[in-house]
Amino acid sequence: MYVSKTERTPERMRLKRFMISLARFDNQRLIFHAARQTLRKAEMARLAIHEWLNQHDFELEDWKTRRAFDLGISVSEVEQQLLVEAQGQQKNKNEEEDADSE
Repeated sequence: MYVSKTERTPERMRLKRFMISLARFDNQRLIFHAARQTLRKAEMARLAIHEWLNQHDFELEDWKTRRAFDLGISVSEVEQQLLVEAQGQQKNKNEEEDADSE
């Protein structure tokens, strides 16, 4: 490919370098804003869930009590089973994300 002498001037080269660095800066800025948006959305979801749990605490406790009675175990054992199940789901989700990223 032929490049004319006007395209190889120092000013033209500086402009090209500037444009490349500008694109890199824009990408970094977009990544930063996306991360900030994600954190803000996560915090909003956490607050909403916390409020919902506070409003429905009695119903949740009643459900755990009924579940424990149906299974013939204590409420603390039901809570422990729920925790183990949630951790297993999180582990599976993390493994799936790792497999997708590879």
